[in-house]
Amino acid sequence: MPEMPEVETIARKLRRALIGKRIAAVELSGLPLRRPIADSFAFDLPGRTVSKIRRRGKYLVIRLEPRLFWLVHLGMSGRIHYGAGAAVPQAHTHAVVRFSDGSELHYRDHRRFGLLAAYDVARPAEIPELRALGADPLGARFTARWLSAELRRRRTEIKSFLLDQRRIAGLGNIYACEALFRARIHPARRCHRITAVEAARLVAAVRAVLQAAVRRRGTTFSDFMDSDGEPGDNQNFLRVFQREGRRCRRCRTPIERLRQGNRSSFLCPRCQRAGVAGSVRGGV
Repeated sequence: MPEMPEVETIARKLRRALIGKRIAAVELSGLPLRRPIADSFAFDLPGRTVSKIRRRGKYLVIRLEPRLFWLVHLGMSGRIHYGAGAAVPQAHTHAVVRFSDGSELHYRDHRRFGLLAAYDVARPAEIPELRALGADPLGARFTARWLSAELRRRRTEIKSFLLDQRRIAGLGNIYACEALFRARIHPARRCHRITAVEAARLVAAVRAVLQAAVRRRGTTFSDFMDSDGEPGDNQNFLRVFQREGRRCRRCRTPIERLRQGNRSSFLCPRCQRAGVAGSVRGGV
């Protein structure tokens, strides 16, 4: 599933390509995504101009003028492809947005867990999907003090907390595993047992792994491509995710896989000891 860095990568590319362009037409496949695309979507967008593109959590928020917000979520396998000229839609293309200069944006999603919607509201915070989201991990609200206070009230596992979009918006399995490794925290540690020092270390780790992934244009294993059809590069720098059995880059202990609910966590059993506050000695 595309996570925050992948969506941020697409947002930055689309910002350069689409700002100021007028939508001429929209064609829909008629097949539903996680929920059916409203018929009005194809009628509401044409004639409007792209004025702003931002990311909120794992959502793309595209502001159009006259005022309308176009919301996109890539789900598990969604792809956005933008091209300067007309192209024959590939398999699993659910929407084609044509611009007045002849360029096109195609939304493809073979697993159909994504979302395309339009909202006539005054500001993005009024959109239901966005209103439910928690703190942005690269935003001003995501601080050590905030995280420590949140964790003290909860007895869930720290990995589950990091993946809860109502608490922190944008983190997924890849970057939660990487951040916990960097912070030397076992993914099954209970939230209320995380110390203030560890919370500060975790905030720094989350920011560091996300910023590095954005610089490398995201992580590509199978589905993710940016809007130009280019893969990310961050998969070549991962320290624990999908490295089961390979040596820890820090201490040379074999990386292990831990099943947590319906997800796999990857960790170094030496660097991230269960129930133990980790030391920062030995590098990151």
